[in-house]
Amino acid sequence: MKITHITTFLIFITSTAFASTCDQTQFYSRLSKHASGYEFKSELSSLLRREHRSISYDDLLKAYRSTDLDTTYDGDRTIMDMYSENPNGKDPYRFQPGRRTCGQYKGEGDCYNREHLFPQGLFNKRRPMKTDIFHVYPTDGKVNGHRGYYPFGEVGDASWTSKNGSKVGRSSTSGYRGRVFEPIDEFKGDIARAMLYFAVRYEAEIPRFKNNPMTNGSREQTYSTWFIKLLLKWHKQDPVSEHERRRNDIACEYQKNRNPFIDHPEWAMAIWEVQ
Repeated sequence: MKITHITTFLIFITSTAFASTCDQTQFYSRLSKHASGYEFKSELSSLLRREHRSISYDDLLKAYRSTDLDTTYDGDRTIMDMYSENPNGKDPYRFQPGRRTCGQYKGEGDCYNREHLFPQGLFNKRRPMKTDIFHVYPTDGKVNGHRGYYPFGEVGDASWTSKNGSKVGRSSTSGYRGRVFEPIDEFKGDIARAMLYFAVRYEAEIPRFKNNPMTNGSREQTYSTWFIKLLLKWHKQDPVSEHERRRNDIACEYQKNRNPFIDHPEWAMAIWEVQ
């Protein structure tokens, strides 16, 4: 009897350690090899939910000091901000990790804060969505303010342009003509993969969120047709970068889950393009 208890205990310890690993191969090892489409999306959602360890809002700023250091573009270990980084030249401004974080700002370069790529007002600022590092990124406060609740999209005529070329203006994308925010090409794939992660991780919660032009209210497709087509387009045009891989690995140490579309870019098409 004692031996049985010891054996059961050891199995429990082994399986628990196995489940919480950040090693890619082990993390995804229990997924079905035959599922596809929305069935696979739900299976992946269960995995991300099960492994997710919610962190605090303050923890995000602490995590950025390691997850979002620029080690690949300028290599200067400043905060890598998708809304201010200039991948082809000198950055318009730079943020030292842990310094000039803010809620108040007057102009670009004043400070950086926490940008919810999926707007937090749509889920009433509830956790764990509010503090999920895989869609909450450090960005310049002023540019973040200009983005606001606008969907991501491609701009026709810009009404405002940031110092690195991010734009606000009326959408030129078929299916939606409202005002949108367009990041520069270098980070369109990064943002697309973060938004796809959000659709999978929170598929059970999505139907209860407030309406937005990006979403269609369903747990399956999650996003409006025009928007999911745009995300898949950006995902294909801007492949996974070294910065994303590094961020994914380090963020897992904090939150214990991963963005599967950075590890397996092909899964985005396996879920949405087979429908």
